[in-house]
Amino acid sequence: MLLPQKQKIHYLCRKFLTHNKMKKNLIGAIVLVAALALVGCGNKNQKKEEATKETQAETKAEEATLPNRLLIIVDPQIDFTTGSLATKNGPAAMDYLAKALDGGAWKNYSWIIVTQDAHPKDHCSFVEQGGVFPPHCVQGTEGMNVYPALQQVLNGLTANVSNIHYMQKGDLADKEEFSIFQNKHSGEKLRRTIEEFEHFDGIDICGIATDYCVYETTKDLMAFYPAKQIRIVTNCLAAVDDNDTKLADLMKENGIQGIEF
Repeated sequence: MLLPQKQKIHYLCRKFLTHNKMKKNLIGAIVLVAALALVGCGNKNQKKEEATKETQAETKAEEATLPNRLLIIVDPQIDFTTGSLATKNGPAAMDYLAKALDGGAWKNYSWIIVTQDAHPKDHCSFVEQGGVFPPHCVQGTEGMNVYPALQQVLNGLTANVSNIHYMQKGDLADKEEFSIFQNKHSGEKLRRTIEEFEHFDGIDICGIATDYCVYETTKDLMAFYPAKQIRIVTNCLAAVDDNDTKLADLMKENGIQGIEF
């Protein structure tokens, strides 16, 4: 009777050991799977970090290759395109400028300056105050804002061109300022910017209106900046009077180049 009892004990011992061994194997397998999962996550995180670094490096490289040029967009505002002092070709010119910048023309510039009239409601240029123009680009009104299609593109460019700045002029009731350089605050700030960047490699100008603010801005820029380094983007302009030749004459007399986007 003892032999079967011993056999039974031996059987139970083997079963216990086998069960424990299976448990150990199971635990080992779980640990192995967990370790592999951690390694996989680590690899994924590492790959993600490497991809991020590569993207950042590409962005920095692209920024580093941007030409040292400045684009001045003169008064591309709603009142000069579709508002109270609309120019005939204003919307078409600003639509084309927006399309050109969105299509890659921004790569020609490390800086973009957008100028804006910012008139008080009793500005001296208004007919009611004895001036010759209807009220336009009044502070706090829709008409002072940048033409929407262009503004949308400029908003999208901030990831690529870090230096996009808006500068106001004509903000004093008793002073007319066709050129950004005629505004004490904005003019001095822009002059300093141009001087700090060693006059840039060149400055291009476009916008509204050819016979007023674009002409005056170009003329004032020439007072301290070489005319041979100024270019006018001729297919991104709009005039009050399409027959006016002041800007064309200024360009011809001073060797200012015309370009097209």
